[in-house]
This record gives sequence, structure tokens and C-alpha cells, in this order.
Amino acid sequence: MQALNIGVIGAGGNARGHGKRLRQLDGVSVTALADPSEGSLTRFVDDVFVDQPAPATYSDHKRMLETEKLDAVLISSPHTMHFRQIMDALDARLHVLCEKPMVCSEAEAQQVIARAAEVNRHVVVSYQRRFNRQYRFMKDFIHSPEFGRRYYFAAFLSQGWLKAQTGKWRQDPALSGGGQLHDSGSHIVDMMTWLLDDPIAQVAAVIHNRGTQVDVDSAITFQTRGGTMGTLSIVGSGPTKCFWEDMTIAGETGYSLFMRKGALMATHGHGAELIPVEDFSTHGGTSPDAHFVDVIRGRARNESPPEAFLEVIRFTQACWDSAAKGGAPVSVG
Repeated sequence: MQALNIGVIGAGGNARGHGKRLRQLDGVSVTALADPSEGSLTRFVDDVFVDQPAPATYSDHKRMLETEKLDAVLISSPHTMHFRQIMDALDARLHVLCEKPMVCSEAEAQQVIARAAEVNRHVVVSYQRRFNRQYRFMKDFIHSPEFGRRYYFAAFLSQGWLKAQTGKWRQDPALSGGGQLHDSGSHIVDMMTWLLDDPIAQVAAVIHNRGTQVDVDSAITFQTRGGTMGTLSIVGSGPTKCFWEDMTIAGETGYSLFMRKGALMATHGHGAELIPVEDFSTHGGTSPDAHFVDVIRGRARNESPPEAFLEVIRFTQACWDSAAKGGAPVSVG
């Protein structure tokens, strides 16, 4: 099996995690890094390669693409840079694994989808919850015949994002393209669209920037085309040492799921007891990095394609639009 040569665009902490996972995969070689920060490049090499030979390093991703013989790239840079870097990689006929959010507008997402199809290359968005056994169980459970119609979906995310990101690029709209809803909240929006698998028809959102240039706290209501109602609470002003995530999904037959900070409980019909769910062994599980390699090798279909992200960015843009209109309902898509 010929080795896959992968280049990395953006060498920060998130990219180092990807680099370590990629280096553990058979037949994969991280051969080049590109980042304008010499310090980030040095930290990446020291952390990921330790006593191994260092890959080639570049201050400019275009120079890396022109010089190196690559099969694919990982993109983990500030959000507004993703679009140009994805398009440059596709123009070089490379496969792309991109951190969320893939891009910062619906128009950009449409261009990525079109270009990837044109050059016959895969783009995988790094939404790791899609490959987590627990979430995969949740999707199967709520789509079982016994669950019936999905009546209600509620999600709550709290993170000390406001304080932790003060003075950093994530609160600079020129680099981030948006705030907490577009950052950590993007994972929750993706889970909503992926779990429900029912296009969102309408949203209404109230958003507070908490003195920054971007959204920090968002209170959102929505309804799908199939009639599921729901709420999303994306809190970026939470306590700094507490990341909290809740989800509740209720069905017409009394089947329901309750996830509280990683612990999952379920009811199996009206009058049934609430019981813990602990066995997810039949629901697979992998990392976006391993999945990316499997997709390139033809061993798996792409389960996190740019078409899926299109639903996320449409929802996010509709929330921003609604908030700008004082919380008035806005159609999605």
C-alpha cells in the first residue's frame, strides 16, 4: 500500500492533536507543515515528532502545495482562511480534511461542493461527534420505528469561551467569521441537523455579544420541515473551568433520550422507567482523521461531507439574521 502524504495547514494546538492521530495510522505520513508563525511550527514539530525527523516547514501554504508531493491536506487555521485554503488544495487535486467550521458563508460552501465534485476529491469536515459511538447510538435510537415522530429536540452548551478567548483571534470577526455559535456551537448545530436528519425550516434567535465584536450567548428556537420543535442554548459566557453539554430528544410514543454531560439515559415508552444507556459497542466509532484516510482509500463513504456543513451554515446565518431583526422568525435556506 502506497503511503498517503499529508500536509498540514495551520500548526496550532488543534492541528497538533490531528498530527498525532494521523501519525498513528498505518500508511500515513505527515510530510509538510505550513504556518506563518515560526513558534507554532516549532511547537508542532517538538510535540508531534519528538525524536523523529522533522517534516518540511513553510510560512506559506501555497508554497507548500507547489513544492511538496502531497495526496491530502489537513486544514486547522483561523476560520476565515479555510475557504481559500480549501480551494487552493482542491486546485492542486488534493483531498481535504478541514476543521469546523468548514467555511463562513453558504456561498463559500456551495463553491467548495462544486469544486470538490469537479476535481473528484473528497472534503471531510472534522465533526468528531459524528464518529462517536454514543452519538451514533442516539441517531439509531431516535430513528427506530418504536420512537415514532421526533417531537422535540433541546441542546445546551456552556463554555468559558468569553474569558478564555479574550484578545485572541476567535473574537476577531476578520479571522473567526463569527463567535461562539460559529465555533464550539457549530458542533451542536451539526449534531442537531445530523441526528434529526430533517431540514430546518425556521429559526428565531436572540443573541448577546457581551461587549465583544462577535456572538457569545445565543438563545434559539427552531422548527423542522417535518414539524420537530426545538431549542438551542449556546452559552459562551459560562464558567471558565466547566464545559457542559446537554441534549434531550422526545418522541411521540414516550421514547426519549436524555444526555447529561456524557451520561445517556432513555425511556422506552409512556410509563417506562428512565434507565442508563451504557453499551454502545455495536455502533462503531472512530476519529475524523481515521475516517478521512478510510474515505480516501475507498474503505468508507464520506459521513461528514461539505453538503452536510451546508445545513449548518444556513442555520447559523439564519440565526444571525433573526437576531439582527430583534428575534423575528427567519426561514432557513
